Amino acid sequence: MSPEVLSHAMKEYVDALRHQVSVAEAFFFGRIVQGMEGLLSLPEDVRVKIDQLIWDAAGGAAIDPTEKESQSLIAAAIMHSLEERMGMLE
Repeated sequence: MSPEVLSHAMKEYVDALRHQVSVAEAFFFGRIVQGMEGLLSLPEDVRVKIDQLIWDAAGGAAIDPTEKESQSLIAAAIMHSLEERMGMLE
């Protein structure tokens, strides 16, 4: 793999991680519409993992994303997923 291709792949990876952080930030600061749009733009496998983390944290109960507590839970799930993507968690 050429250095240019490797550099481009790394930049794309970092940009994807930054996007995920911005989605978590939107939820954390109560920007629900922006957060939902960002969440839907994440790769499907990442969305599925985040959904599972939310489901587990909520004890299988439905949550209302307009509630501050739910927004914090969603942001935490997104950040946990980010840590997993980065290999920080096993």
